[in-house]
Amino acid sequence: MPPKFGKKTKKDLIPVNDSIIIAHRGLDEIYPENTIAAFKAALKKGMAIEIDVRGTVDEHIVVMHDDTVDRTTNGSGEVAKMTLSDLKDLDAGSWWSSEFKGEQIPTLEETFDTVKEHGTAETTLILEMKTLEPGSIRKICSELSQRNLLSKTVGIGLIHQSVDVRRRFYEGDSDFQCATVANSAGELSLAISDPYSSWIYTRYQMNFNEVRAVHDSGKKIIASGPGVMDDIEGMVASAYAGADTIMSYYPNTLAKHLEN
Repeated sequence: MPPKFGKKTKKDLIPVNDSIIIAHRGLDEIYPENTIAAFKAALKKGMAIEIDVRGTVDEHIVVMHDDTVDRTTNGSGEVAKMTLSDLKDLDAGSWWSSEFKGEQIPTLEETFDTVKEHGTAETTLILEMKTLEPGSIRKICSELSQRNLLSKTVGIGLIHQSVDVRRRFYEGDSDFQCATVANSAGELSLAISDPYSSWIYTRYQMNFNEVRAVHDSGKKIIASGPGVMDDIEGMVASAYAGADTIMSYYPNTLAKHLEN
């Protein structure tokens, strides 16, 4: 059976300063993206982090946005054709600044350990699946469960794009939280009715009434998309509308705005 969610009322909507900021690929305003340094910096500020995960040729899972290592390391090649050892030999920090020379591509386990040690937010980790290899669902759920992070993690990427992937995660562990997507207001009702998601990943600027409709269904919101995560005014508007979490390219800047 799909999961069931409790009702929320208008009084349950969160105040603006309780919106959790999601640091996209870590605190990459200051640190090289998708590195342990970027993750620690964001988590220590009480933020959540968004990470991108994909598989290696030897069936490990690593954190890397692109399908190749060319842009963010001193190497070249497709992640899916490289071993974990190959990837660990690369420098994932110097492209950003010599200060971060020696930063490595993190593994799934290293990242989860970092979240476990430094994460304080109610929702701490947004996991974007870039690829889905055999055994990935079981491994991800198991590693999260071992660290008591299932309730603090939300899956997006292939997860929000496919009801079949959401179903498979639910069957793998019903405590894993999946998001479905709403690219516009016209898609919101369908997203609310999705049986395998407890979150909605919105990719447009929501208003108060739309946020209330989502909360009344018992689901939560990741506010994202053009005009939100790339625009301070859009992010602040999402917070005032009551979004539970806000994905941001500029998490440090957003935090200062919300403090004021």
